[in-house]
Amino acid sequence: MDGIPLLFKYTVPDKLYEKFWEGLKKGEIYASRCKKCGSLYFPPQRDCNKCMSSDMEWVKLKEEGELMTFSIVKQKPQGFESFPDYTVAIVRNLDGVNLMCWVKGEPKVGKKVKLTTDGQRLICEVIE
Repeated sequence: MDGIPLLFKYTVPDKLYEKFWEGLKKGEIYASRCKKCGSLYFPPQRDCNKCMSSDMEWVKLKEEGELMTFSIVKQKPQGFESFPDYTVAIVRNLDGVNLMCWVKGEPKVGKKVKLTTDGQRLICEVIE
């Protein structure tokens, strides 16, 4: 039985997250940090959930991490139907932030990875 095709279109507020999007284009990954309590957020947020402050700053995340878990995607979501099978993973970087990224290389839990981007998505390259 075929499912009903869905189309969901939204606009991301460019100015609010401009630093994040510009960072992705340069291969850099940014999070937001609360200046009041130090909580770190990825994806970036404009308000702190812990202390309710709106005094946030941008922080460039470290590029090394460890692969925590992964999944091979064979049944792709809408918009990704034309992609070949791909692997996504959760990586904990050296800042202690968990990031979901696409995997390059042979994934294995516990392996070291280098975090980068392809201009639009987070990429983790298995290095060890």
